[in-house]
Amino acid sequence: MPVAALTAEWNCTRCGTTNRKLVPLADARTTDRCMHCGARHTIEPDARRVRWVARQD
Repeated sequence: MPVAALTAEWNCTRCGTTNRKLVPLADARTTDRCMHCGARHTIEPDARRVRWVARQD
């Protein structure tokens, strides 16, 4: 069964690379790794639905 999701776009706080991840609509926070440098981040929605705020773990 398909899950409704939205695209979370965030910038790595270490190298500045833009990353994207599909996040289920029910999630208000998730974790991801930068595709360029591998830094792990916790990401949360910002005022704009697509752009998310990243905090390095």
